[in-house]
Amino acid sequence: MWRARLLHVIAIAPAVALSAAALGPSARAQTQDKPPQPIVVAIDPGHGGSANPANPSQLFDPGAIGANGVQEKDVTLDVGKKLARLLQADEVSVVLTRTADTYITIAQREQVAIDNGAAVFLSIHVNSYRDPGIGGSLVLYPNDAAKPFAQDVSDLLGRDLASEHVVAGGVQLRDNWWIHAPMPTATAEIAYLTNPHEAALLATDSFRIEVAAALRDGIEKYAPQIATLRAQIRAWRAEHPGQAIATPRPTTHGNDAAPVAQPSSPLGTLLLWVLAIGGVLALVRWPRLAAWLVVGSLTLVLRTIVAVVVHRNALRRRRRQRTRRAATSARPHSVYDELWL
Repeated sequence: MWRARLLHVIAIAPAVALSAAALGPSARAQTQDKPPQPIVVAIDPGHGGSANPANPSQLFDPGAIGANGVQEKDVTLDVGKKLARLLQADEVSVVLTRTADTYITIAQREQVAIDNGAAVFLSIHVNSYRDPGIGGSLVLYPNDAAKPFAQDVSDLLGRDLASEHVVAGGVQLRDNWWIHAPMPTATAEIAYLTNPHEAALLATDSFRIEVAAALRDGIEKYAPQIATLRAQIRAWRAEHPGQAIATPRPTTHGNDAAPVAQPSSPLGTLLLWVLAIGGVLALVRWPRLAAWLVVGSLTLVLRTIVAVVVHRNALRRRRRQRTRRAATSARPHSVYDELWL
């Protein structure tokens, strides 16, 4: 009996020593040296795409078009890029649903925000109305949970654009947009292209910069953790000169890149060591049972991997089929309903 116990102690000792070494100073060092991760914000420049005479079935969506020739799709893309640069300067990880003049469905736009784990999702649009005297900004929200976010964006648009005489029109429920986005989501109708004064403003770079700054202010008012993380990230950089903070590469509607693996936590490391120690004990005390468990576990893991791969490929095929059917059957109209009050 004592020999068996001695054998167990001898088998456990190296694993315990390695466990203590791994979970001691190195775990604390990892915790102290781990850089703060920036918040992710998804920005959706509304509309997009151009007509292709060589391919009449190709979908395109310019959005509203002003009397001065300004197209909504161009304004939203420009403002979206300017907003992205402002947020990135504040240490925010930004993902854009489109970065060029491309046609993207609502489902694809939502999926970009979901795939990148966005904390908030802001869609940028320009409004239109049959009465050219109507103007101002308006922010739409899909559900009650998103209303505070929409209200902050509306308040800051009203404050920052007041000098340009673009008044805040408040917020309005639009519950048939962004119904699958789990994060707080808002649609900012920044001004009216059908209003001559606002259309002239929207044609200028200076006003678009003002709009981008107002949208940034609204996002940062709703998410004060951005300021906290900005200070933490800059402090970490000062303490670790030359080291970059690794962030997941943003995915777009056409990118099937695998998600970036996250570092394991100390608790996960401890669990792995406990399992390893248990495996050593099992091999010493019950070798047949241990062998059976190893074979069974490997079989289960392989079956799970195969099931996940098959399921993922099936989903991708269905998405491609839906996209092809939409491209061949849909009429060349906007993926968004214009707001007619």
